[in-house]
Amino acid sequence: MFREMLRLGALLAVAAPLAIPSGRASAQTPRLTIERLYSSPRLIGTPPRAFAWSADGRHLAFLWNDEGRDFRDVWVVDATAPDRGPTRITNMPHLELVPGAAPDPVAVAEAEERVEGDPGVTAVTWHPDGRWLLITFRGDLWLVTSGEEPRRLTDTPATETQAAYSPRGDLLAFVREGHLWLMAAEVPPAAASGLPAAVRRIDSPGPEVGIASFRWSPAGPRIAVLERDRRDVPLRGIPDYLADETRLVEVRRAYPGEAPARQRLGVVDAATLRGDEPVQWVALGDGPASPESPWLLLSYAWAPGGDRLAVDTSDLYAKDRRIFLVEWDASGAPVGRIFVREREPLNETYYYWRIAWSTDSRRLYFLSDRDEDYHVYALEAGGERSEQSEPMRLTRGDWAVAEMHPVQGGVLVVGNRDHPEERQLFHVEDPGGGVTRVSHRPGTHSPTLSPDGRYAAVAFSSDATPPELLLTTLDPEAATRGLDDSLAVMERLITDSPIPEFHSFSWVEPRYVTFRSHVDGTALHGRLTLPPDFDPSHRYPAILGSVYTESVRNQWGGRTAHPTWGLDQYLAQEGYVLLNVDMRGSWGRGRDHRRGIRLDYGGLDIEDLESGVRFLESEGYVDMERVGIWGSSYGGLMTIMSLFRKPGLYAAGVAGAPATNVWHALTGQMAVMMAPEDQPGEYADSSPFLHGAGLEDPLMIIHGMRDEIVLFKDTATLVQRLIMLGKDVDLVMLPDAGHGWDNEGLAQTRFAFGKLVQHFERHLRARRR
Repeated sequence: MFREMLRLGALLAVAAPLAIPSGRASAQTPRLTIERLYSSPRLIGTPPRAFAWSADGRHLAFLWNDEGRDFRDVWVVDATAPDRGPTRITNMPHLELVPGAAPDPVAVAEAEERVEGDPGVTAVTWHPDGRWLLITFRGDLWLVTSGEEPRRLTDTPATETQAAYSPRGDLLAFVREGHLWLMAAEVPPAAASGLPAAVRRIDSPGPEVGIASFRWSPAGPRIAVLERDRRDVPLRGIPDYLADETRLVEVRRAYPGEAPARQRLGVVDAATLRGDEPVQWVALGDGPASPESPWLLLSYAWAPGGDRLAVDTSDLYAKDRRIFLVEWDASGAPVGRIFVREREPLNETYYYWRIAWSTDSRRLYFLSDRDEDYHVYALEAGGERSEQSEPMRLTRGDWAVAEMHPVQGGVLVVGNRDHPEERQLFHVEDPGGGVTRVSHRPGTHSPTLSPDGRYAAVAFSSDATPPELLLTTLDPEAATRGLDDSLAVMERLITDSPIPEFHSFSWVEPRYVTFRSHVDGTALHGRLTLPPDFDPSHRYPAILGSVYTESVRNQWGGRTAHPTWGLDQYLAQEGYVLLNVDMRGSWGRGRDHRRGIRLDYGGLDIEDLESGVRFLESEGYVDMERVGIWGSSYGGLMTIMSLFRKPGLYAAGVAGAPATNVWHALTGQMAVMMAPEDQPGEYADSSPFLHGAGLEDPLMIIHGMRDEIVLFKDTATLVQRLIMLGKDVDLVMLPDAGHGWDNEGLAQTRFAFGKLVQHFERHLRARRR
């Protein structure tokens, strides 16, 4: 039945996943190479993701590949059976290179890229019957269960996303091309063709207007829908040089001060779908329901009882936050009233706020940084309340909360209490606010709770452990019942992702350090990686980077937005000392620390990086004539600004996709920089392209020419200015890369990281061990 699906030419074929031969580490540890670190199968394996619980909270489905390939299938584990591992449910057809005579090398490379770029199953959720699973595979919806052939539900050129069943189990909703679709949730499909017809399509007004997300009400047929309207967002052209003829690709992209996408929230009654206007748009006063309003709708959540919605909104500058409660008036129209309002003109945040209902719908929890850092607050949701009502505080202290998940009797939170570089699970009592740590392994934990609150599927990694799935038991009685090792049951390791070859290499673990700012004495935190044969009597070259906020994390690779885990390990092996610094603007270091970059990119942040250099100097094992720096995006801005403003401090720098023109940033950057027309001096001071005269040290820029986040045009402008200033710069252009230039294909990653390594080898002259 899959025969028609995979026709990619003579180089490719459909096959079952390849088995990875097992092996033991050789007597002599092999050396890491950029080529092996970034090739398939991946040494660290394939991170499990997309955790989905069955309605009874017993079974967990997730997507994974146990052979280190990008192609994921569906696996299921029984949470109540601690002696049983996960079971693979699907074996969807995938692509494989066909061995034979070597054709055109470019064709081979393109075929490899198609194989690497096939993600397999991309989403999974449980059918209400608890036996079948709904999956998204190659853009279509399928039903799968163990021991039976997959059954196709959709067969369209467009992609179906966000598929979710109604709480009653009678309807399935999904988004296709911006429209909301509903179909009957029957197994097997009732239509004679085998493909069920859509019950109803809820249309959007045009191609630039569409449903961005939706949420079923827990109590019945209502669906909350978030519409996004991009018609007023300006069009910008990005040249495509890889087409037969150069063409201009137009994308919707707003600069600070320009119109962002408009948003509004509506409610659909899936049981009636009244007339030609099935969506009731929510009135939020002068909030996001107003088409002219420059407000952001950050999130929305149904109360467990299904009778109310909470809506979290902010102005574009993150200075005025309003949380609304939406209820239905006498005419049946949804109307919102302000429940919480927080105004802080000095705030600087990237909208880390969160909202969640208590399990009994009586209280609304919200994350707020109104005091020392992000903490959990609660307000009774019944009766009359004004925006001035004082909330009850549940957490406090010199730590921060990143996530919150209501459970019976309180909230399960993710925070960095006691260990600022970690993300641990804590149970917070409500009322009372007593805090008890639930997780045990050092590292980073991010939970998905079972419906009954007894278990958490935890995405976990640490400095020593690549990404894995933990099954954490939240019910103390279930954790110890009939078992000798309670800790093992509390945090049960479900996956073992690294392939056998992983264990033949030597992997370096970083350490965590604290030092003082040379500007104002503020305590700064660093993640320090030393060469595997470290000798404090030697003088090593050092690299700061990848520089960015929140890079000092006990998780595999430190900062997971870029695949620098392998690059860091390679550089350490080659004799470099590496340092990451949580400079001003970083989450989890206190409100005042985060506000340090307000209206000032390239100010205190690069001073904090210099404080890291001074720390290395004080340690005595770094050659201060051989210190480099690198980063991407905002990290590229910091790299370039550090070289422009501090000549001689760094011997070389590499800037990836550098944000060199703050006037061309995303509108979200106004949370830091405000509007350009109100802060022209600050925009000029924070834009590196105006400060190129200070460049004295070797600079390499790596940038993707398809980048829609940081436009390649800005790199071209900077390079031209440097040419006119008589400065030297190396430019590495990636014609087929977007903003994630180091994470968009293994061949590209190897090429770009190879250029970075060569630059530092040339200018820092690392001593090979």
